[in-house]
Amino acid sequence: MHKNIIYILLFSFIKVGAQAPTFASAENEYKKGNYASAINLYSKTPTIASQLQIARAYNALGNYDKAEKQYLETIKLDSTLFVAQNELGKLYFKISAFKKAKMVYYSLFTTDKPNPFYLYQLGLLEDIEGKPFQAISFFKESYKLDSTNIKNIYQIGKHHLIQRQLDSVHKYANIGLKITPNSIDLNNLKALAYFNNGEKEPAIPYFEKLIELNQHKTYIYKNLAECYQFVWKYDEAFECYKKIIEIDSGDPDGYRGLGKLYWREKEYDSAKINYKTAIAIQKINFNNEYTALAQIALDEKDIKLAIDYYKKAYAQDDKNYFTLYNVCFYSDKYYKDAGYRLQLFEDFIDKFPNKKFYSEYAKKRISELKEEIHLTAN
Repeated sequence: MHKNIIYILLFSFIKVGAQAPTFASAENEYKKGNYASAINLYSKTPTIASQLQIARAYNALGNYDKAEKQYLETIKLDSTLFVAQNELGKLYFKISAFKKAKMVYYSLFTTDKPNPFYLYQLGLLEDIEGKPFQAISFFKESYKLDSTNIKNIYQIGKHHLIQRQLDSVHKYANIGLKITPNSIDLNNLKALAYFNNGEKEPAIPYFEKLIELNQHKTYIYKNLAECYQFVWKYDEAFECYKKIIEIDSGDPDGYRGLGKLYWREKEYDSAKINYKTAIAIQKINFNNEYTALAQIALDEKDIKLAIDYYKKAYAQDDKNYFTLYNVCFYSDKYYKDAGYRLQLFEDFIDKFPNKKFYSEYAKKRISELKEEIHLTAN
């Protein structure tokens, strides 16, 4: 009897001893990013720690369904494993399962000791649901527990900016910038708080800081250009508008801004060019809509209306050969006047002489219509 007990204990020790190097190997594979291999090794050591690591590995692989299942199984084994619950909440947040995330974090909030991160997450979730006042309440409670969380400080400042409580925006942004002066979010808050309140000069260093932090966004350059003009720094404003065009050549504000500055300097030709470019960019093009209406008219057997819509579509975009071809093709079917139809096809060839099938067909119809007109005349 005693011998049997000894054998059982010895077997148990051997089994546990064998698991230890397997777990260590799994950990090594996990750290190297070889997650599939790690999962295989973890599965050979059925412990809570292994279960949690399998969930993390699936999460890292982007297999969120399996990660969720594994987290839930781990939590079922140990309901006090708040680390697993927190990671599950983060997973739900990542996959936009916000209701599930909210349930997890409310559960953690009521069962675990006060934790500023849980409050921060609940603030984000309330904000997503369009409940700003509940959100700011959670953010501020989180701040009381941890006044160093820059993301949380930003959320508080952002909500005060929306409410136009500018003193509070500056208060929290200044606190955060003392901790991390290169925070993009907090520098942006300061810049917008000043700019939106018409305080353009004090906004300048914060917009400049954003550019220094490689935030090359058109709205930053637009606002900064306006600020520069307010303090008579026209050369700097000029460079901002040039940068806007460099970032987005389809943004009319860049050309409009340059036009204004050239006008100010009485360089009228340059001013006119830039204003005309801004107008051309802003021209609304209804080519697709008119083409769709033409196709609907064809479905309804109204060829005359379809032709009218194709003409309107071509007027919107005179480089669209297919639209002009359709004007010719359906006019050829609808109108009896051979001379008018001939003129349409000849105009098409003048504009688009080398469009493979379409030009070839137009040339063929030109020959046929000329023959038809000749025979009629005789």
